[in-house]
Amino acid sequence: MKNNKVVKTWGLSLTMVLAVSAILSGCSSSDNTSGTSSPSAGSGSSSSSSPATPAGPAKVSMLNVYFSNTAPKPDGPVVKETERIANAKLDITYVPFNVYNEKLNVTMTSGEMPQAIMVENPFITSVLNGIRSGMFWDLTPYLNEFPNLKKYDPAILNNLAIDGKYYVIPRPRPLVRVGTVIRKDWLDNVGLTEPKTMDEFYNMLKAFKEKDPDKNGVNDTYGLMLYENGIPADIFAWFGTPNNWTVDKSGNFTKDIETKEYREALTFVRKLYNEDLINKNFAIVVRNEGRKDLYNNKVGVTIESIDAVVPFYYLQMADTKNKYTMTVSPPINGKSYATAGHFGGALIPKTSVKTEKELREVLRYFNTENSDEAKAEFVRISQENDKKPAAEQFNADDLKNLITTDALVYPTGTSDTDVMIKKGMIELAGASVQDPSMGLISPTQTEKESQLKTLLTDARTQYIMGKIDDAGFDAAVQQWKKIGGDQVAKELSELYKKK
Repeated sequence: MKNNKVVKTWGLSLTMVLAVSAILSGCSSSDNTSGTSSPSAGSGSSSSSSPATPAGPAKVSMLNVYFSNTAPKPDGPVVKETERIANAKLDITYVPFNVYNEKLNVTMTSGEMPQAIMVENPFITSVLNGIRSGMFWDLTPYLNEFPNLKKYDPAILNNLAIDGKYYVIPRPRPLVRVGTVIRKDWLDNVGLTEPKTMDEFYNMLKAFKEKDPDKNGVNDTYGLMLYENGIPADIFAWFGTPNNWTVDKSGNFTKDIETKEYREALTFVRKLYNEDLINKNFAIVVRNEGRKDLYNNKVGVTIESIDAVVPFYYLQMADTKNKYTMTVSPPINGKSYATAGHFGGALIPKTSVKTEKELREVLRYFNTENSDEAKAEFVRISQENDKKPAAEQFNADDLKNLITTDALVYPTGTSDTDVMIKKGMIELAGASVQDPSMGLISPTQTEKESQLKTLLTDARTQYIMGKIDDAGFDAAVQQWKKIGGDQVAKELSELYKKK
C-alpha cells in the first residue's frame, strides 16, 4: 500500500555513545490536562479577519535533526502521532545531529529547501546572514492571525527575536535546567536538610567531607564534584553576580567579571578548593570520569541539569548496585540563572514557501500544534509511552525535537522522581535572572569568542588554585577588556538600545 507520509534520512546511523549523549542532552516534559481527541485544523485561531481555514491536513516538508541510533520512521509513533494531533501530513528529511549543521549549510546554499527548517541556533553566522538577507519569512505580521504562535513564554520569544522581529517558531526548553542535586541519604546521615543559603550549602559540603556520610568508617568522601574545568554558574548567581552581563538604565553593559559579586563567588570556590571540599582534579578530569564519584559513594553533590543527570545517575546505580535517593535543593539565596529557554526552532524559507497562501498553510500546522488541545494530547501520549516496556517505547527526545510546543518541557510522569524534577525546575525558573545580552549579536564577540573565553577561564582556574592573586586576576580582566571585551560591551549596548 502506498504510504503518503515520507521520512527521509541523511547520513550514517549514530553510535551508542551518541545515544547516551542524547539522554544527557534531552529535556523533560510538561504536565497539562489529558485529552483524547485531535484538535481541529484551526484550533486557537480566532481572528475574524483570517482567511477560511482549509479542512484537510496541512502538508509540510521539513528538515530536522535526530539523536537516536536511527531516524523516526514515517509509520512510527513519533511522526504518526504528531500528524494526528496537529492535523498534518509531514515529509521530513531527518539528519543525525553530528552532521546536521553541515547538511543545513549545504541545503541553505543550494536554495532547495523544504518548507520548514529546524535550527538549533538561529544566531550562528550562516543562519543569521540568511535571515538578514531575506531568505526566510518574517512571521511578525501573521501572529495575530495565528494566535497560538504568540502563546510562548515572552522571555523565549524575546530571546529568539532578531532585529526586533520574529522569524523563528520556538522549540521550547526549560528556562532553567541546572540545579543542585544532592544524595538524600547523606543529608539524612549527617542530620541536614536541603540548603537554602550559602552558609547552609558550605556546611553541607563540610559535613559530607568530615562526618562520614556513607557510614563506612573511612575518611574517603568530599562535598561537590566538578569536571572539565567548569565552575557551575549557579554559584555565581547565589552571590548576586549578573547573568553574564548587567545593563544599566542608560543601556551600558558591564561584564560579570567586573563586579564585586563575581569576585566574592570566585573567592568562595577557592575556599572550597583549599579545604578539599571539591575534587582537586576538577580542571582536567573528563565528565564521565568525574561523575563516577557520585554513583561510587565518593561525593554527595553535583550541580548539573537535573532532568538529565538524576535519571542518568539512577541508571548507573543499576550497574554499580548502589541504592540511594537523590534530592534537589531549592534555589540557594533565591537565585538561579536563566538560559535561552529554547532549542532553536523552525524557520520558513521563501524559496519553498513562495506565497502568503502557502505560508498560511505551514503556519496552520504550527499553530494547531501549539493549541491547548494539542498540548494535552502530547502529554497523554508521553504518559502512555512511559508506561510501556522499554523495548516498546519511542525515544521521547525525538518527539521533543519535532514539536514546537512547551507541552513536554517538564516531566509528565507521576513518579516521585518526575514530581521532584518538575517541582525543582519550576522553582528554579521562578528565581531565574535573565542574561540581557541574549539574542544580541556582537561581531567582536563572534570573531574573538574563543580567545576571550579562554583568557577568562584560565585566569579563573589559576585564581581558584592559588596560582594568581587578586592583582593577577585584575590584570587578566584588563587584558580581556583590551583585546576585545570593551568593544563587545560597546556593541552590545548599541544593539540593546535598538531593540
